[in-house]
Amino acid sequence: MKCPNCNSQMFITDETATTRSSVTFYRCSICISEHVSSEPVAQASNLETTDYFDTPATERKRYLMV
Repeated sequence: MKCPNCNSQMFITDETATTRSSVTFYRCSICISEHVSSEPVAQASNLETTDYFDTPATERKRYLMV
């Protein structure tokens, strides 16, 4: 990955992966700027198969917007 500030090559400082996302932390060796990149993990075996509209209304989660 190229640094957005000085356009030099960035190196990976840390990587974190969960069942839902993969996060990579980058740092530039020239200007010491940092960058974080995240991507969703799409695996059919880990996705929930419950369809929102197939569940009864009494069992659906309701969200309150404040």
